[in-house]
Amino acid sequence: MRSTTVRELRNNYSKVLEWVSKGEEVEVTRRGKAVAKVVPIAPVKPTEVDWSKSAALNRKAWSTVLTAEQSAAILSESQGA
Repeated sequence: MRSTTVRELRNNYSKVLEWVSKGEEVEVTRRGKAVAKVVPIAPVKPTEVDWSKSAALNRKAWSTVLTAEQSAAILSESQGA
């Protein structure tokens, strides 16, 4: 973490903001004591969803097609009949 005095902050504000924009935290001191901390804001989470990475959309199609009789048999087995 970088440190700067109140006077340096006032005189070189753009340089301090450049440090912060690069992800550094800057402690501000007055008469040798810390009085403030300038920190970068948290990154904004994207609001859009990348559906191309969805597992449901990228799954492979079923390899076999069931007949009506096969589907009915599976259903009846799952229902305990």
